[in-house]
Amino acid sequence: MNFIKFIFLIFLLCQSAWSSQRPADIVENFDLRYYHPQLMSLKDLSFEIRISNLKENVLKSIPLSKLDDLYYEVYWITPGKYHVEVKGLPKGYVELRNELKALIQNRLDYVLPQKLAPKVRSYSLKKISEKNGILKILGTDRTHQRGINKIEIDFDREGKLKSFKTKSPMGSQTSMLSMSKKPWSNNKWVVDRITVTSVQGIQTTKMENKLTYKKIDGFGFPSSVKVTTTQELKVATKKADKKNKRTVKSEILFSNYKINKGIAKRKILENSAKK
Repeated sequence: MNFIKFIFLIFLLCQSAWSSQRPADIVENFDLRYYHPQLMSLKDLSFEIRISNLKENVLKSIPLSKLDDLYYEVYWITPGKYHVEVKGLPKGYVELRNELKALIQNRLDYVLPQKLAPKVRSYSLKKISEKNGILKILGTDRTHQRGINKIEIDFDREGKLKSFKTKSPMGSQTSMLSMSKKPWSNNKWVVDRITVTSVQGIQTTKMENKLTYKKIDGFGFPSSVKVTTTQELKVATKKADKKNKRTVKSEILFSNYKINKGIAKRKILENSAKK
């Protein structure tokens, strides 16, 4: 019985400490416990990205009979400067290259995750509920000028981010996250799965991302992201609501990581000199 009382006391103390924290502190504590290789000894990084079926889809939009390969080369240097090149296309096609670069912009966060605190700093944060081990924080736009006027953030008792929801006049987007610690992550959390659901008018898009990692020179980086995207249109008819649904599967492959070799710095300096 004494042992049970002791465990219950520890639970109450943890809950009290969790409840007494300011919302901004909870966000910052999560950042401290989340895996950011760029905050360790990573200074210079280059890698390649390939997307399944990308080459076939591009060939449908340009007058070419074939492409031998189509992929991205990504270069990054501290504190956060990127350079992305689309490889495999003939010279020209500037607009297409820009569209392809935009396609992977958000995917770069899988390799070098960004902190949460800067994203929510301009919002007024407050706790709105604590239920079933989940703390919900509401953020409202102080300036009334942002496209996203409200955010909702859920943390569990460990301080782990469980979901992030944005609301705007155009619709809403909810990201559900599953995290764990890896042998190489220095006791910090790493994302295993992200499910993003976007609702805009009659269209709902659900994107499930399952990540696989590889240890390289002491760091952990994604080697694969398997993506399942489901789009659903809800159309009202006289008899009932009709749903049109389609699902597409793809895979994003990350490879050829070069760490702290000076390759990215040389490439970025070379690109800057051309401008």
